[in-house]
Amino acid sequence: MRCAAAVALVALALSGCQPKKSASLHVSPALEALVPSDTVVVLGVNLASIGATAIYQKLITRVPLPQLDEFEQQTGLDPRKDLSEILVCSNGKNAVLLVRGKFRVPDLQARFKSKGITPSNYKGHDLFGDERAAITLLDDSTAAAGSPAALRSLIDQAGSKGGGLPPELRDLLRTLPEGDQVYAALTGGVENLNLPLPREGNLGNILDALRSVDSATLGMNLSKGIDAVAVVNCKTAGDAKFVHDLVRGLVGFGRLNTPDNKPEMLKLYDAIHVTQQQTQTKVIADVPQELADHFLDLWLKK
Repeated sequence: MRCAAAVALVALALSGCQPKKSASLHVSPALEALVPSDTVVVLGVNLASIGATAIYQKLITRVPLPQLDEFEQQTGLDPRKDLSEILVCSNGKNAVLLVRGKFRVPDLQARFKSKGITPSNYKGHDLFGDERAAITLLDDSTAAAGSPAALRSLIDQAGSKGGGLPPELRDLLRTLPEGDQVYAALTGGVENLNLPLPREGNLGNILDALRSVDSATLGMNLSKGIDAVAVVNCKTAGDAKFVHDLVRGLVGFGRLNTPDNKPEMLKLYDAIHVTQQQTQTKVIADVPQELADHFLDLWLKK
């Protein structure tokens, strides 16, 4: 009995020393706690994991990205090296960008001030920017960007330990494989996003079908090619069939327009599978590394 009790006590002690795990399997605990409570859609990228993939390396070395270069020049941060995780959160009207990485806070603050950006202070946190958009460094590994009002609300939430990733989004993300490096989830329907889509004609018909979307998820793993899955849950089976037929039509259109001298592109379309089960439509893409490399080579030559 004493031995068993000792083992139990050691196990409890060790479990208390373990780093806190994220309930969503994808979002780090530090960012998960900062997600605004009214968030209806999230999009995240695990840069630390995706940075080692062949696809990422090919893109980052061959595609000019002046925005990233400008960002590095303005802040002294290289997103390709200094950032490990990004998470975009939106309530359908406003968005907040949460970032994890390695931040030299004094250096960044000095750089902002040297460019004439005078910070405003809110509860001990400097907000650099203007009334439209600002950035704040919460600590040496966490930053947030958005409107000043959104950042002040986020700071209030962090101080009260309230908010966090809404349960509906957390449960949706848990349906995706843990290893996905790119992930997204939507709850509450597309209508809440206030997208500037036309309400007449063929695009209007598409919008009508999208209004029936209750939730959706997207997961992507680039470790061995392109392994992606998207799931759309609709209110009715008829709307799910519309989404199913729309995606299959787009894939078929791509096949029909494949040049005769590029038959390998047909293999790319063959790797995309669309299925419907009652009110759910699922799109799965399983593109092996060799085919993904070939597709990227063709695209990068354009």
